[in-house]
Amino acid sequence: MEQIIPAIIALEKLRNGVPQFLFSHPVYPSASEQVRKEVLSFKQDNPDSQEIDVIVNSPGGLADDAYRIIRTFRKNFETVNIIVPLWAKSAATLLSLGGSRIILDEFGEFGPLDAQLAKIRDDSPEIERESALNDEHSLRRIETRFKEMFETIFIRLYEHKKINIPKAELSHQLFKNLSKFYEPLLKQIDPYKLGDKRRKLDIGGQYANRILLQFGSMKETVPVRLLVDFLVDGCPDHGYVIDYDLISQFLSNVYTPEAFAGIKYEESLTTLSNLLMNEEPDPFIGFVLNPMPADVNDAIIAEGLKDLISTSEGVTSEEVTTSVPI
Repeated sequence: MEQIIPAIIALEKLRNGVPQFLFSHPVYPSASEQVRKEVLSFKQDNPDSQEIDVIVNSPGGLADDAYRIIRTFRKNFETVNIIVPLWAKSAATLLSLGGSRIILDEFGEFGPLDAQLAKIRDDSPEIERESALNDEHSLRRIETRFKEMFETIFIRLYEHKKINIPKAELSHQLFKNLSKFYEPLLKQIDPYKLGDKRRKLDIGGQYANRILLQFGSMKETVPVRLLVDFLVDGCPDHGYVIDYDLISQFLSNVYTPEAFAGIKYEESLTTLSNLLMNEEPDPFIGFVLNPMPADVNDAIIAEGLKDLISTSEGVTSEEVTTSVPI
């Protein structure tokens, strides 16, 4: 975090002192509790502060806590800017949807909201993750293949010059034989588990709908439904990259860093993105405050991050934050 914290301080300077909150952690109950603790403590000391930049760097987690986190920010600040330098996946995407404004770096990305379920590997006792959509996609593929085979065989037999079978009889025979062909595959799908997985998928979808209508920029139900359907059911893989170019087709409150705060801000956010990409940051939830005089801070920004650590004269990440990394 030695370079990441000073990089965030540089962003604060360019934002004219708007508080910078770093959320670099999975979205879990302990994280939502820490966010609430940090925000309430900050508001006690700064009751008139009404705008905050929340820098999100997270692989995701639980939908319930994603809602709790964005609710805490939106209930305590009039304007909540969600800043994504690198990634805000899954549940982190969910909480980001509730920002007043959403700013994505060129390498900033969201991810799908399909629930990830634990599964024991076939070749070892280890646990791996699979999408709750897998069974639905399998069933949908079987249905599609059944229709394709039925249509193909029906047309070929019906148009065959040497085969004369009435349409009704031909349809009956095809349904009977194709059903037997696909029966072993269909038996492998448990309807109860299929329903259970659908309910788990609906959790993310319901929260996304709620956050967008309650906190986000979208107030009409039809566009909201289109975005939610895409995030839950429309992506081919849980790691699918949803960047500025894609998400801005759905949301009107998504900005490039330059459009948000100018070219220098864009350059500084890209620097932070590179740091996060090349350095595994420690888990951190809290405000990043600038303890240095304005003239020193100006010199840091002017000279760039190469000389950042030496200019700070030994200031550590613990000394410039209000929270202890968790």
